[in-house]
Order: sequence, then structure tokens, then C-alpha cells
Amino acid sequence: MNELSKRGWLVGALLAVLSGCADDTEGLNPDLVTNQDGIATLSEHDPLYEGWPTNDKLADEGKADGVYPKTYTELVTLQSRVTSQARRGVCSIFSAVGLMEHLYIAEGTITEPDFSEQFLQWSVKVETGGFPTSEGSSSNYNLRAIHDHGIVEEAQWPYVGRGWDEQDDPACTGDDQPTRCYTHGDPPQEALDAERWHLPRGRWISSRRNSIKAHMTSQQEGVVVGGTFYYQSWNHRASELPTNNSYWRKGYVTFPNAEDQTKSLEDRAGHSFVLVGWDDDLEVQKRDGQGNLVTDDDGNPVMEKGFFLFKNSWGTDSFGVENEHGAGYGWISMDYVEDFLTAYVSGKPDVNLEEICGDEIDNDFNGDIDCDDAACSEAAACTSGGSLLYENNDAVTIPDDDPNGISSSIVVPEGGTISGLKVTVDITHNYKGDLVVKLVRDGGGEVILHDRSGGGEDHIQQTFVVGDFDGEDAAGTWRLEVSDHDRFIDGTLNGWVLEILTGDAGTPISTYENDEDVVIPDDDPMGAFSNIEVGDAGAIESLRVSITIDHTYQGDLTLKLQRIGQPGEIVLQQADAQSGQFGTKSYVVDSVLGEDAAGTWRLVMVDEAAQDEGTLDRWKLELGLAE
Repeated sequence: MNELSKRGWLVGALLAVLSGCADDTEGLNPDLVTNQDGIATLSEHDPLYEGWPTNDKLADEGKADGVYPKTYTELVTLQSRVTSQARRGVCSIFSAVGLMEHLYIAEGTITEPDFSEQFLQWSVKVETGGFPTSEGSSSNYNLRAIHDHGIVEEAQWPYVGRGWDEQDDPACTGDDQPTRCYTHGDPPQEALDAERWHLPRGRWISSRRNSIKAHMTSQQEGVVVGGTFYYQSWNHRASELPTNNSYWRKGYVTFPNAEDQTKSLEDRAGHSFVLVGWDDDLEVQKRDGQGNLVTDDDGNPVMEKGFFLFKNSWGTDSFGVENEHGAGYGWISMDYVEDFLTAYVSGKPDVNLEEICGDEIDNDFNGDIDCDDAACSEAAACTSGGSLLYENNDAVTIPDDDPNGISSSIVVPEGGTISGLKVTVDITHNYKGDLVVKLVRDGGGEVILHDRSGGGEDHIQQTFVVGDFDGEDAAGTWRLEVSDHDRFIDGTLNGWVLEILTGDAGTPISTYENDEDVVIPDDDPMGAFSNIEVGDAGAIESLRVSITIDHTYQGDLTLKLQRIGQPGEIVLQQADAQSGQFGTKSYVVDSVLGEDAAGTWRLVMVDEAAQDEGTLDRWKLELGLAE
């Protein structure tokens, strides 16, 4: 490596530490363990101590005469996978999410939780108002955001391991950057609409060893710690003092000697991680400021004894690759934790999940969706014979701070016994916590769909499953009433859809699905297609077609349903230039009633305009067949 390349490598390595959380994703390079260029301008580590009352004001968790096992590693099996913060100084975000995933696993309902660090970073700074002009944050603010606002799953807003710069946004350069530069802008609408997951309110605990041990053993829960980062102790590549590659690979973090404390505090940084166990008998030989292993006058090694086991956020390729509990885990001196770090805990969530029969989501996380779930075996939505679909797309302004609100009506002329009902609402409003939304039926009956929940979250674009009208006749006038109960922000009801399932319980519903991705070519009259084979013969008594497409401009698409070998086709949707994501849509088809179901069904998708392209994710036929 030439001198210029070496200088650039060191600059990049050190800049990764500037946001208050040390970072190493490439591992220790023994040839580059000293800061030869003198670049040591690190950001403050103060966020990791924000709100900490100090150990002398915190009571110990356990009894004074408490006795704890010499080794405790039972929590290791209750951890999610080790992830990497990569090149962003967001270690406290990763430790908070790591604790959250651990607590969900310990609760037991959701066995493989994966929550969004990206979303938590945004929520802390925008919804909770913590550290809006820096990348760092604290356990206090992180767990407060999870409790008060909740975060979504990783798939809704995946983490990106590099920070924004001027190429992403011209404002993202220099010392005075707006909050969006630290959050990668705002979450996508899909994330804002997604279900949020919470934890009980968190609290500080003493970082004394017995206090941490008492919490772990009594609650069977890990502890987030964070604070000053000592470079030589961690064997970090930015250390100005010699480091130990063997210790790095085992994940050993020793108590900092006097020279390490002095050097590290000159260029202070911080780090945060999750403690998941301990070993009182683990011994690691001490080092001096020159990196030499310390011995006594008789040449015997001087050992440091007693270490906490921790889960880190530097990935699995370098740090702790030889740790016996898995790559990415480490051992940190109990004295280091007591003297220099803060400790924060939460608790297991209260998870009471029920499958909602008809929303196309695995609500109870058991692997089965809607009518495939045993919980829905008797649900009306899974035993009905047909459905009615109506919509009102007339936009109506929602007046600000007016409890009378607005009303939008849908008239259902057809009769039939209701066996299931869904309401899909599209409301634009920048503070959904102001809103009350009701479904009202003329002649009697109303259901509150949304009652001022969600705080400062944007918009209500959601499907509600309603069982209150089951058994009643469908015919009549249905109204969606929306009212705003606070000042300063008004909004718009863009439209709503009413889907009513009708028919006799017991009519069998057969579902056929194709989940192979199909790319829909942009601005191509030939389009693309996907087939579903229906092997069961029987007269069709009801048909619903559900389609999920990833396309950012739904109005580009024309969708047709064909039957191979039979004339004609059914236009499910005609391109209409309507903006917005396509998502999932359902279509009730009655022109085939009475026909035999067996054969090949084809979905044809044509993108009628340029610039936006998409992909069919899956589609399915729900056929009610005569016995």
C-alpha cells in the first residue's frame, strides 16, 4: 500500500468513529495500528450519557447478599443474529434494536423478529426530538421512541450502512446539516403505514456488576450499556497505542491502563452494545501502554479476572471471530463496565396476536395467512360464497378542528346476508392523531375505525376488517365519517372502498396462487402474463382475484383476466393515470358465474405509459365452487 493510499485508508477508518460510536468492519490491520497522520478529531460521546443519573443515585437491582452463578450464558440462545452498523455511528440504535429483538424472542410469540434500525434512527430524531443535528443518540431516547411510537419491521425500511452526503442531498455537507441527513430522509409510505412494535417503558439501572447480574438472572433479560470507548482496550485500528490482534479476534476488551485512558480521552468516542452473560473465572492478561503483556517480578502473568459477555454490532467478519459464543460476540472487563459505562433495560413485550381473517397478513406469525390459518376456519370471511365491492373516490376536504367533520356515502343496492366486511380508507393528513374515522350505516349501527391514535404519523391508508354487521342485510347506505379534533392541520379524504362478503356459510372457497415474480415491461403494449392452473372442476358461484404489484404509478397499468382456450377476456383495471403505489388490489368477477372452473387462468399486465416500471409479486384466485 503506498503512502497516499495508506493515508486515505486511515482517514476513512477514523471518520467512521466521528459520530460517537466506534466502528470496525474490516478488522484489525497490524500494520496500521497507530495514527501516523495525527487525524484525531472525533465527535462528542455525550449522547450516550444523556439523562443518566449516575450509579451513586441508582439502587442495586439485587439483594446485598445475593449469590450468582460463576458463569451465566443462558441468554445467548435468546438473541437475534449479529448485524453490522457498517460506516454509520449508530451503535446505540443497533444495541436498542438488538435488545428489543432479544426481548421479543424471550417472550416467545415471535421467534425470529427483525426490526428496523433505519426506522428507529428516524423516530428518535423526528418523533421523539432527540439529537436532531447529529448521528448519535442514547439508550434513554431510543427505548423511549420504541415505547411511545414503536418501530416497524426491517423489511419495511431496510438499513443502509453509509451516511448521506451532498450526492444524496446538497444540504448534507459541512457542520450544520438538517435532520434528514442523519435519518436518510423520511420513511417510505409503506413503512409509515405498517404495524409498529413496542416495548415496555425502559429505565436506567446501576452498571455495578451485581446489579447487572441480578437483572439478568431475575428477569432473564439482557442489558444495554454504553459510554466511553478506549481504543487500546478494544484493540481498535484507530488506537495510537499498540494493540493485540489475538485479543481482537477473541473479542477481549480489557480495563484501560493509564496511558490508554489519557490517549483515548484526548479524542473521545463512545460505543454501545448488549450484555448477555458473564464469566467470573475468565482471566485475560493485562497490557501496558506499549502493548506488552504485564508480568510480576517473578515473571508470572498479571491477569484481569471477571468479564461480561456481550453482543456487538460490527458484523461477523472480524471482531470476535474466535469467540466461543459466535462471531461478533465479545468479553468486556466487569471493571470497565462499572467504572465507565451506563446501563439501561426494558422488559418483555405484551404480545397478544390474533389472525385477522381477510387482510392478507400473517398477523399471529404462525406461518399461515387468513383462511389458511386454523384460527379462521369458522370465520365468515372464509366461508362466504361471494362478495360485493363498492368505492367512492370523490375527494373531500376535512375541515381543521371541526368535530362535525365530513361524510362520504356508498349506496349498496344488492341485498344479501353479510358474512364479512372490510373498509379501505385513503386519507391524507400530516397528523393522524387529530382524526376520528367512523363507519356508519343509515338506519342504525356505527363502528369507530380510528380514534385519534398514531400521534404525529402521516396519513391513514389502511384496510379495516369489521365484524359488527355480520348477519345483517347488506343493502342500504353506508357512510364514512371523518372529523378533525385539533387545530393547525387539515387534510383530505381521497376515497374509500367497501367490500362486503355475502353468502351462506359452508360454501367452499378454493384458493389458487402463483407467487413467482414477473417483470412488467415499461411502456410496452405486449405486456407480461402469469398463469394459474385450476384442476378442480365445479360450477363457479363466486370469484375474487387478488393481485400484488410493486409499481410506483398504479394508473399506468391495464390488467386483464383470460381463460386459455376460451374466447373473450375480463378487464379488471383500465389504465387511468392515477398516481400512487399499486400495492394489493382485489377484484370481484361475476361474469363467469355458472361456468366450470377447471382450466388455465391468465393474468395479463400491460404498462401503458413510460418512466415507471413494476413487478408482479403474486396473484391468486379465490373460487367459490358448487358442491
